[in-house]
Amino acid sequence: MQLKQPDLKTFESYKKAMRMSASQIKDDTKFCIYNEVQLPDASGKMHILKPFLVVGNGQSTFKPLLPLLKGAKRFICEGTCSLEDGKVTLKGPKVPFGQMKRQATIFKEILGKPVGIPAGTKDEDEEDEAESQGQPAPQFKPPLAGNVAAAAKPPIPPTPPMPPVQAGKPATPPAPPPAAQATKPAAPPAGPPTPSGAEPHPVRLAKASIAWHGTRSVVDGKCQELKKAIRAHYGKSHPEVMKEIENSMHKIDAIVDRLDHKLAVSLKKASDAPTEAARIAELREARGILNEYIRYVKAEPLIAHIDRNPFGVQCNLRQVLAASLTQMSQTITA
Repeated sequence: MQLKQPDLKTFESYKKAMRMSASQIKDDTKFCIYNEVQLPDASGKMHILKPFLVVGNGQSTFKPLLPLLKGAKRFICEGTCSLEDGKVTLKGPKVPFGQMKRQATIFKEILGKPVGIPAGTKDEDEEDEAESQGQPAPQFKPPLAGNVAAAAKPPIPPTPPMPPVQAGKPATPPAPPPAAQATKPAAPPAGPPTPSGAEPHPVRLAKASIAWHGTRSVVDGKCQELKKAIRAHYGKSHPEVMKEIENSMHKIDAIVDRLDHKLAVSLKKASDAPTEAARIAELREARGILNEYIRYVKAEPLIAHIDRNPFGVQCNLRQVLAASLTQMSQTITA
């Protein structure tokens, strides 16, 4: 069963189609995998699927549907699949079994069957550690204030178009006040206090957990401030235009949802661990979560768009996140 346009409207419709495809797998059934796709569920909450598996389509037949989807959507591989011992077995070059092992529960929920993982496959965390063995912990280099865009790699794509407006009434973004043009950009918002390196490791881990909650509060506050400014600017637009704008602003909330509480919870568990061995095991989990956050912040273009918004809100999200994630990395390593 090949996926069609209606199957990609929501997470629920995608899961239903995938379960149907998995139940019809034959030895030559095609599949393809993309690095990330975002799908809303029926309530509007965005689900980030990394990697994104399509059973029943090869790349050539699924590619025309990509414009319907959100996310990075970078093609990883394709191949054929079969059912072996009740598991979906994927055969092809560059199948990201490490990531799929880490997300095994999610894939079982989507397919209704587990994915067969080759014996000895390292999960995503182990792959990260193997690649960086002997190297410093992954860090961001925080940019100077007012030069956040320069820190984005690869280069930041052009600023996206403004939200649509009613035909014949083009919207003009608010021009910054003259005083703002004559002064330097505002400094980034103050972040949460960072733990001191002179304290015992469990104490610093506990403080890092609190600091990550604080970082999320700062990011969420700036996102809410931006949404308020957008609503104020388009408040007198046609109701249909405002409805479309409101439906698009969930993308801003998705940043805070993606950078969730899991890191703070893991750091607190490591701090409270009864033995050093238990602490090391939990720190390995925290490192995996942190690596996932770092990859997301580096790859998500919406963060740069928010920092360059034309509504006069100084967000500096990339700088705030870079500094906080670097501090988290240093605390985990110490």
